[in-house]
Order: sequence, then structure tokens, then C-alpha cells
Amino acid sequence: MTSLDSTIRSEEAAEFRRATFSLIVLTALHFVVDTIASQVSPLWPTLEQHHRLPTFWMLFIWTLAGSFSQLGFAMIGDRAASRWLVWLGPAASCVCLGCLGLFGQPLILVGLLTIAGLGTSAFHPEGATLAGNCWPNARSRAVSIFAMGGFLGQSVGPPCSGWVVTRFGLSNLTYGIAIGLFMLLGLRLIYRPAHPVKRAHSAVTVSAWRVFSERRWVTLLLLSAGTVRVIAAAGVPITLAYWLKSLRFDEAAIGWVQSAFLAGIGCGGLFAAIGVRPERERLVLWLVPLLCVPCLLAMPSLTGLGLSASALMTGLFLGIAQPVFISYGQQLFPESQRVASSITMGVSWGTGGVIVAGLMDICGRLKSYEPAFVTFAVAVVASSVLCVLLPKTSHASSA
Repeated sequence: MTSLDSTIRSEEAAEFRRATFSLIVLTALHFVVDTIASQVSPLWPTLEQHHRLPTFWMLFIWTLAGSFSQLGFAMIGDRAASRWLVWLGPAASCVCLGCLGLFGQPLILVGLLTIAGLGTSAFHPEGATLAGNCWPNARSRAVSIFAMGGFLGQSVGPPCSGWVVTRFGLSNLTYGIAIGLFMLLGLRLIYRPAHPVKRAHSAVTVSAWRVFSERRWVTLLLLSAGTVRVIAAAGVPITLAYWLKSLRFDEAAIGWVQSAFLAGIGCGGLFAAIGVRPERERLVLWLVPLLCVPCLLAMPSLTGLGLSASALMTGLFLGIAQPVFISYGQQLFPESQRVASSITMGVSWGTGGVIVAGLMDICGRLKSYEPAFVTFAVAVVASSVLCVLLPKTSHASSA
């Protein structure tokens, strides 16, 4: 080995260590961001009573601000440097969600949910793209690790906020503001980008629009597959909140059952990072989620540990496939990974979330939430069918 070869290997090793550290920080940041965002999850029935705003409109506003807007933030990211949104957006969300219990007027709740949703939305397209670019040759693995941080954060937020509200009241959510901002500041101080910023914003954006216009069918198929799967992934914790509240569970108990589901999704992301090889991605996309269908159908008849175990397994099977789906979308549209990420993480979640909001409104009028779990099972099956129809990527083609 020549001295030049040794120098090159040393530089490559240093670059890999820097990229790995960057991925770790981004994953930790995702954990904090989704912990902040998910604290509202067990509180929807309580917020409805406190602010006298119907469930449908609360969920609709939260979904519209937190999911659909990701496409707009992705376009901003393709046109201009937007890494500041990764930090400023979550900070705004932290402040607004901490203030949910301080006011009783519906219009103020609308404003707080809107700003908080936009803040969370600003983080995800840029964060997912930065994470994937840390390990460009193992993108699915990097995105799986990144997604795992978010879903584990979602498993922490509900029991924490549920415990605080049950024990001290809704107004005491404000104590979380200082904790959240402190953690965001600490991660910002140690973060170093994995790679230098190299962008040709106008060219990238024009190319992206050309690709999406020329491949409308693939875009629609990707969005449809993500949307129907999100109906279950987003709908289960919300349904658990209203169903268990109707059974007179308090916010703390609701938060723990939601936590089991979301922890399962986080563990699924970890399993995907460790065990899903590129040539097996298509199989994982459609086969693994089907395993959660029996759990969804059984959930309304379960209580206690059985309910938590069913929620955990449902989240696990959905969680294994979700980061693979995000990475697969980036591979289908490499010309604009931010916009692809916004479709798989944002627009699909927004569309699915609106459907869930309507479903919750119907269930609330019928005073029965059990049919929602059947709807989720059907949606998972439909998503698997649509994933089979997705075109192959280079990894899948070489399998």
C-alpha cells in the first residue's frame, strides 16, 4: 500500500466517521422533534372539551399544517438553503404546543396548532434528505435509523404529556417548553453537516417538476400507497385516544397504550436498519405490513396487557416497512429527494390524516370506535397491493 493509498483510506474513514456522527445527531434531533409533536396525541378528547372545538376540525387543522405543508417546505429546500428550518421549526412547535392549556378560545387553539404543525413540517423533508445523504450507498439503512429516532420520540411524548395532564392539569404543559428548547439548542451546538452544501437550486427544481409531470402515474401510485397505509399508522393512536376515553381511561393510561404502538414503530425502524437488504425492499414493502392485520382486527376485543401487546406488534410491522417506503420514494425520484420525501412523509400523511379525521367524526356520531380498526386493516391490505405495483428501482432490479 502506497502512502497515497493510505492517505485516501484515512480521509475516507474520517469522512465516514463525520457522516455517521451527523446521522446520530439528526436521529437524536428527530427523537426530540417527534417527542414534542406527539405530546398532543392523548389529549385530543381533553382539548375538545377544553376549547369546545369539534374533533374533525382540530385533526384537520393539525394535519393540514403538519403534513401537506411539507411539500412547500421541500420546494423551498430545493430552491434555497433551508437548513435553518430544521432548527427554527421545531422550536416554534415546542413553544406553541406547550401553550395549549393556557387559553380557552377556539381561535387561539387553531393558531397554536397551525404554527406547531408548520414547525414540525418544516423539519421533516430536509431532515430525511440530510439523513439519507449521510450514507448515500446505504440510504435505506440511514433513513431507517433516522425514522427510528422519530418513532421512538413519538412513543415518549404521549405518556409524558398524559401523565402531566392527569396529575397537574393541561396548563402545566408549559414546563416542557424549557426542556425542549434546551435539547434543541444542545443538538444544534454539536451538529456538523456530513457533507458540504452543493446545490444548483433552479436546475434541481426544474428537473424535479419535469420528472413528476412525465411520471404522473408513478407519483400517484406512490402517494396512494402511502396514504392508505397512513390511515392505519396515523389512525390507530388517535382512535385509541377516543375509544379508551369513552371507556373512561385517563390521559396517562391512554398515553401508555399509544406509547406501545409508537414504540413498536420505532423498533420496526431499527429492525429495518439492521436486517432489510436493498434487494429485499420490495418484498418488505408489501408483505410485512400484512402481518399486522390480525392484530388490528383483534384490538377492539382486548384489554390490559393484551391490548398493549397487540398495539406493539401492529406498530412493529408497520414500522419495518415505513422507512423503506420513504427511501424507496427517494430512489424512484433521485432528481428531487426532498420532494419525494415530502410525498412519502408529508402529503401522504396529510391525505391519510384527513381521512382519519373524517373517520373519527363518523365514529363519534355513531358512538362506536370499533369499526375504525376494521377500516385500518382493509387500508393496510390495499397499501400492500399498491406497493406491489410500484416500479422496481436499481436495487430491486438487480435482485
